[in-house]
Amino acid sequence: MLESLHKLLKQEPFEPFKIILTSGREYDVMHDLAIAISPRTVFYYYPKSERHAFFPLKEISAIETLDHKTV
Repeated sequence: MLESLHKLLKQEPFEPFKIILTSGREYDVMHDLAIAISPRTVFYYYPKSERHAFFPLKEISAIETLDHKTV
């Protein structure tokens, strides 16, 4: 998953995508600055907000582009 996230973030032009966790929670990544990735954790910043979330990489069950292609 780590490699897939890095690939999506470096894509030119940036293409929004969705992170789906094993819990069913979903995070839409609409901008490349919406997430930060460490070797074990993803930090997600909610758009137009001071809110944030973080979750372990191992909790990611799928990554989809917003046109619903699984990465």
